[in-house]
Amino acid sequence: MKTYFLHKNSQSKNLIIFTSGFASHYSHFCHLKSKENVLMLYDYSELDLNLEFKDFDEITLIAFSMGVCVSARFLKHINFTQKIAINGTNYGIDDDLGIKKELFLKQCKDFSLVGFKKALFAKNLDKAKNFYFNDEDYLKNELTSLYNLCNKQAIGLKFDKALLSKKDLVFSTKASENFFNKENTKIIYTKEPHFVFFAFETWEDICNI
Repeated sequence: MKTYFLHKNSQSKNLIIFTSGFASHYSHFCHLKSKENVLMLYDYSELDLNLEFKDFDEITLIAFSMGVCVSARFLKHINFTQKIAINGTNYGIDDDLGIKKELFLKQCKDFSLVGFKKALFAKNLDKAKNFYFNDEDYLKNELTSLYNLCNKQAIGLKFDKALLSKKDLVFSTKASENFFNKENTKIIYTKEPHFVFFAFETWEDICNI
């Protein structure tokens, strides 16, 4: 996977790690400001990560969509101050606790970027009309990589809060509720579509939900 610092502040000893969703690009989050350090993880077409975070006093995790299951597998060794999941579950792919396996496999084979954007942004599609995305073949490979991850790795990491869209068109809201209720995680609801980030101005706003 790739990493990108959305924000760097040498005066801050706090870090926000953002594990983004499938097909995300750092340019999608440029509107969000922060006084902290914000490191984004994205592009799961290859799944390897070797990072150390020794220079920070507090580390917050914000995990979005399939980034929730990625963080549960790759970041469970980090002592986070707070962990927030957004429209995703630790399982990622599961008939009851994530995206249904049959549906995910269909996306791996017949992925449509146009259809995905409609589900991702819904009412806010026009706001994202100039967003950068990799081509469909590249994204199919990323989906396959995520499918293999969800079928081979152990589940870990307990989230403190979960922000769920009431009418999520990517992750079933019911499946997310099933998972986080089982984990006794505090659930917060939003009327925003799957991509909730247009509703916020700063990363700190998300941390304070």
